[in-house]
Parts: sequence; C-alpha cells; structure tokens
Amino acid sequence: HFLMSCVHALENAGIPPLNTNQNIGVIASCGETTYYHAALHSPPPTTLPDKFQMALHHEKDFLATKVAFQLDLKGPAITLQAACGSSLIGIHTAAGMLRNGECDVMLAGGVLVDPDMSEGYKYQSQHIFSRDGNCSPFSKDASGTIGASGVGVVVLKSLDRARADGDRIYAVIEGSAINNDGRSKMSYTSPSVSGQESVIRQALTNAGVRGDQVGYVEA
Repeated sequence: HFLMSCVHALENAGIPPLNTNQNIGVIASCGETTYYHAALHSPPPTTLPDKFQMALHHEKDFLATKVAFQLDLKGPAITLQAACGSSLIGIHTAAGMLRNGECDVMLAGGVLVDPDMSEGYKYQSQHIFSRDGNCSPFSKDASGTIGASGVGVVVLKSLDRARADGDRIYAVIEGSAINNDGRSKMSYTSPSVSGQESVIRQALTNAGVRGDQVGYVEA
C-alpha cells in the first residue's frame, strides 16, 4: 500500500516513477505488521519464503529502502518510527533535508493496514481507547481515541524549485518544530500542556508567524 501510494504521489506531482534526473529521497513510517507476525506464528505453507526473506518484505526497518529499491530513488531512505507522531515528524525531517540540500525531492508519509481492525476492543477505564467507540475531540463526551487503518504520502520540494518547475502547489510549510515532554505529564500516553505550548511557540517562531495570524487550526 505504501509503495503504491508513493507511485501515485510522484505521478500526481508530475514526476515519473523510475525517474533518474532528480535526487529523490523517502522517509516512511508504518504500524505493526500484523500479517507478518501472524504468518510467523502459524504453520507456513511450503510456498512461503524463508524467515529472512519474509523479514525483508515485512519488517518496519526495510520499508523506506524497499520503496527506494523498487522506484530507483537515490536520495536518503529512512524508516522513522515515533508512534502516533511518525508521519508528521517524517515531514519535519524531510523538510530539513531539503533545506540542507541533501536531495531535490522528498517523499514522506506513513501506513497502517490492520486486517484485525473489525474485531473491536474491550473498554478499560483510564485506557487510551474510547468508551463508546467514537473519537470526539474537544467534546465533553470525549472518552478516548479509536484505531484506524490508512496510508498517506506527500511529495516535498523547495518552494523555489516547485515554482520553477511549474508544479501544482497544495501547501507551503512555513516552519515546524518537535519536542518531548520527558516525565512532565500525567502519564506516559498523556501529552503535557506545557510541552504542547512550547512546541507550538517554537513552530510559530521558526515560521516567522504570530499567533494572531493563524486563522485555522487542525488537531
């Protein structure tokens, strides 16, 4: 799914796959590979490859380099794992590589395909998953999050290059920032208010944007 999405993203950006004229990199993230683990713990059919070959095709570590191999990408190929923040941190990292001149174009995104998602879960008080199976952010009825499957990939390049190439520009990243709360929070899975405030202030500073200039926030 991630490989196909990378192909679609490049085609949408007007960059033919297997293009050798640009230095293209990829930063990829993925959730738990449930199919792979299920295959390892069940009697394998004789048609399955050995465990080493299975690992090359399914382990997280090989996601980015597998895409680079299939699409002949010569730029950085990094699999980045940071739980729920993986894809956004990948975009932050990819933007930095572009600014540093490490590549001409970067693919960044993430994927989670869970064939067991339809099985549901048992609600537990003080757990991350919601009581009623709904995700209701900023609502008095909010009681947690829910799981999901999905895949997304963006194509990034410098604004000057995108304009020179006549690209269709969907958005411009003015600035970004990352941090961590350490132990200054209620629990391991609860982000702290001070940490959130700090990283938002840093992102605005990096972007050269004042808070009162922001007209829309997506969380």
